[in-house]
Amino acid sequence: MVTRLTKRLTVLQSEAAELPVPARKYFHIGQPEVMDDVGECVPMIAWTDDNLSRYVVSDAPTQSWGKNERFFIVPLPNLEVKSGEGVFLIASGGDDSSAPHPTGKGRMHFVHLGLVESLAERKTPKLYVYRLEGVQVHGLKPRGA
Repeated sequence: MVTRLTKRLTVLQSEAAELPVPARKYFHIGQPEVMDDVGECVPMIAWTDDNLSRYVVSDAPTQSWGKNERFFIVPLPNLEVKSGEGVFLIASGGDDSSAPHPTGKGRMHFVHLGLVESLAERKTPKLYVYRLEGVQVHGLKPRGA
């Protein structure tokens, strides 16, 4: 399993290196593909040191969230990533994990989206990765209190 995933990250790294620095955002996102050991996944390379819990993945733009449409919004788990590390978004359910990269350079992270249908079955045209900048919470008193 590790050899094919490592090769895929190497190819993705080569593609990412060709992008000009101003065009880089949070991740370099590859195309969905089916890999023997993990199933359908979307490989990504992190551009920044961050925690994945600050991101959500969706197959719809935020303008359509809350409307009666068929889409998914999945928060990513609490996993620290470093710039240059690989993240595999696996369409199916399972336990999220991280493993050392076989070359010894960083880690590979495996995040399960828990989708019932594959991205191909859903005919997902785009994948959106949103960074959550922050939230403000204020408790509300019950009426009449």
